[in-house]
Amino acid sequence: GNRRHIPEAVKQQWVTMSTLMSSREIAQATGTSHRTVNRVLRLSRLTGSVVKKPCTASGHPRTLTAHDVQYLLSCIRHSPDIYLSELQYHLEKTRGVYVSTCTIQRTL
Repeated sequence: GNRRHIPEAVKQQWVTMSTLMSSREIAQATGTSHRTVNRVLRLSRLTGSVVKKPCTASGHPRTLTAHDVQYLLSCIRHSPDIYLSELQYHLEKTRGVYVSTCTIQRTL
């Protein structure tokens, strides 16, 4: 496609221009497609912003922190033949975190 980045300040200027001009006129004046101008103006009307905010918290929050994973890895380095159930036990006793053996296996 012919996608190109349009700075936020330019998009904000289109919103200002839209008080005096139609979206088609803005597109012609700026050399941008009518569809792009309409998309930005619609986003501005719906959200009050001219840029999409990335979704930060999608999905289920992680059960194990990076420190928990590092602890598990150090247990494995210390005892390479350790069972998942033993890792589960040590994680709960040492870090106070209970997770299933399946979670430990998926994480590692």
